[in-house]
Amino acid sequence: MNLKNGRKRVTLIRVSLLAGLCCLTLGGGLLLGEKGEGGIVFAQTTAETSSQPAGVAPAGEAAPEAPALEAPAPAPEETPASDSEPVDCYVCHGDPSLSATNPDGSARSLYIDKEAFSQLTHGGLDCVMCHTDATETPHNPELADVNCGECHTEEMEQYQGSLHAVALRNGDHDAASCKDCHGVHDMRPSTDPLSRTHPSRLVETCGVCHSDREKMKKHMVSVMQPSDSYMKSAHARALASGKHAATCVECHGTHDLKTSQDSTSPIARMNIPKTCGKCHVKETAEFDASIHGKALQAGIKDAPTCVDCHGEHDNQGPEAEGSAVSQQEVSRSTCPSCHDDEKKMERYGITVWRQASYMDSYHGMASAAGSKVVASCASCHGAHNILPASDPTSSTNKANLPQTCGKCHENAGPNFAEGPVHIMPTDPGQKALGIVRLVYLWAIALLLGGMVIHNSLLMLRHVFIKFRKEISGVGTYRRFSTGQTVGHFILTVSFVALAISGFALRYPDVWWLKMWFFGDASLETRGLVHRVAGAVLIGLIIVHALHTLLRPYGRRELWAMLPKFKDVKDVIANMKFTLGLAPHGPKYDRYSYSEKMEYWGMMWGSVLMGVTGLAMWFANDFLKHFPKIVLDIIALIHFYEAWLAVGTIVIWHFYYMILDPVTYPMNWSWITGKITEEDFKEHHALEYEREVGNKASEGTSENK
Repeated sequence: MNLKNGRKRVTLIRVSLLAGLCCLTLGGGLLLGEKGEGGIVFAQTTAETSSQPAGVAPAGEAAPEAPALEAPAPAPEETPASDSEPVDCYVCHGDPSLSATNPDGSARSLYIDKEAFSQLTHGGLDCVMCHTDATETPHNPELADVNCGECHTEEMEQYQGSLHAVALRNGDHDAASCKDCHGVHDMRPSTDPLSRTHPSRLVETCGVCHSDREKMKKHMVSVMQPSDSYMKSAHARALASGKHAATCVECHGTHDLKTSQDSTSPIARMNIPKTCGKCHVKETAEFDASIHGKALQAGIKDAPTCVDCHGEHDNQGPEAEGSAVSQQEVSRSTCPSCHDDEKKMERYGITVWRQASYMDSYHGMASAAGSKVVASCASCHGAHNILPASDPTSSTNKANLPQTCGKCHENAGPNFAEGPVHIMPTDPGQKALGIVRLVYLWAIALLLGGMVIHNSLLMLRHVFIKFRKEISGVGTYRRFSTGQTVGHFILTVSFVALAISGFALRYPDVWWLKMWFFGDASLETRGLVHRVAGAVLIGLIIVHALHTLLRPYGRRELWAMLPKFKDVKDVIANMKFTLGLAPHGPKYDRYSYSEKMEYWGMMWGSVLMGVTGLAMWFANDFLKHFPKIVLDIIALIHFYEAWLAVGTIVIWHFYYMILDPVTYPMNWSWITGKITEEDFKEHHALEYEREVGNKASEGTSENK
C-alpha cells in the first residue's frame, strides 16, 4: 500500500467515526432539551477533542487527496493534534507496504514496527517528541531534521565542536550526524550487541564512511580502509574473543572527534601516549621516562610515538608474523626507519648506519636466515624504556652490558663490555678495526689485482697467437667477405653503445653506468648516444637486407641461413652427444642451427627494436595518430626486448665465440674473415668436405 491508498483507508475510518459522533451529539441535545447552537457546540468540542487518525478530513468535507512525497503540498484543511491525546502515527506507519520515492527513484520504506520499536531506546517516547513539526495531520512529508540536542544536551555540545559538525555547518553533507552513527528508528543502547555503537560493531559503523575509498579521497583523508586494517589487528582479535580492547571511540573519542592536527585531539601526536596509556599503563610509564618520551615532551616532532612503531589501525603484538615490532622486523625496518635516515639523525647528532652494522653481525645474519630468537634492537636497548648508553640505568650502559648480554649468553662477564657494540670500521672511534680494514683492502687490491693482471696477460698471449695465425693466412680459409667483417664490426660497436646508453637511461644511478656517463654527462647525452647508435643499427640492417636480396653472394648466404629439417635432426643429435648417448656430435654445414637461431633472432630483434625505438623517438608525432596506451605497450616491448637481446649475446653468442673449449680463447673470424683448418673441420665439417674436397679432386687446393 502506498501513501495515497493508506490515506483513503484512513478517510473511510474517520468518516465512520464522525458519523457516530454526530448521532451521539443529536441524541444528547434532544435528551438535554437543548437545540440548535448548543448541540453544534457539543459536536464541535467532541470533534476537536476526539482522537482521530492522521490525515482524515472533518465530517461533511471531502477527504483531500494526499500530496506526493516528492513535492509536498498543504492539505486543504488540517486538524491540530490534541495535546492530551497524541496522534496515532501507526495508523499509517504501521502498514508494512507504506513507502515513499527517493529523488533517485528508489523506494524508501516508511513502515515502523510498533512492537519492535517499543522495545528500543526511544520506544516509550511519542513520535512528536522527536518530530516536533509533525503536529498536524496529514503532516508535511518532508519533516525537519530531528534535533537530538533537545534531550541529549551534553552530547550535542560535544558534537558541535567536532570535525563532523564543523564540516556539516560548512555545507559538507557527507559528514556524519547523529543518525549516521546511532541509526534512526533502530537506536539501541551501546551495551546492546545489536546496537550500531556496541564495541563489536563500531568498526562496521565507522567503516560505512571511512572505508569508502572514493569518499575518503574526496575529503583528503590520508588513511585508506582503516576498518580493514583494524580487523587484522591485535585489538580486533581480542575484541572478538570477548575481551575489552580498543575500538574506534577508545582512541578517537565519541562525539567530540577532532583531527590529528588539533592539539586537543586524543590522536594528536603529543597526546598519543596518553591515549594508549588508558589501557597500556605500564608501557606508557616506561615510554614517558625513555629518551623517546622525553624528546616528544620537549616538542621534538621527529620523536617516535606508539603508532610509529606499532602502527595505527593494524597494530600487532611482537609474536605476530610480519608485525612491525616482531623480533625480525624491529631490526630490519622499524628502528632503521628513523635511525638510518641521515638527515634526521644528523639533525640530532646521532650516528647512522647502525642497522647495517647489526645486519653484518652474527645477530643480523641469524635474523636474516629466519631466526626468531636471536637478539634484536629491543633485546638490548629495550622496547619502551629506551635510554642513551650514557644513562647509568640504561641496559646498554657499559656497566650493565654483562647483565644485558647475559639474558641470552649464560655467564656473560666483563669482557662482553670491552669493545664497541655496533662494529663500524669506518667510525673514527673504532681505530683498531679501521686499521685492520685498511690493511686488508690494500692486500685484496694488490694480491687479487695482481692475479687478474697475470691471468689477463696470459690469456691475451693465447688470443694473440691464434689471431696472428688466422691473419697470416697460413693454413686458413676465407669464411667471410670484407664487407661482412666490416658490417659485423659496425654491428658490434652499435650494439654495445645501444646496450650501455639504453641501460644508462633506464638505470641512471647504477655505479658502473656512471663510469661511462660521469660528471656533467646528463640524460640528454645518454639519449643522444642511444639515438645515434640506433640510427647506425637501422642503417646497417637496411644495407644488409639490400645486399642479401640483390647480390648473388647475399642470396647464397640467405639460402644457407634458412632453417632446414636437418637442423632439427642436428639438435637431437647434439643433445644425444651432450648427454653421452652418442660417440660424436652432428656434422654442420656452412651454418649450424645455433648460428641460424642467433641470426634470425638478431634480425627479428633489430627490426622490432628499430620500430619501437622510432615510435619513442618521435613520440609527439606518434601520438597524433595512436592513443597513449599503444605507446606505453611499445615502450614496454622495447625494454624487455633489450634485456632479451643482451642476454642472448652474453649467454649464447659469447659461449660459441669465446667460452666453447674448442673455440677458446676466441674465434677471430669476425675480424679476419678467416678460419683455421682445425676450426673448419670441427665446426663446419660438411662445408669443409664439400669445398676442400672438391678443390683437392680438381688439383687446385690452396690456402686462401
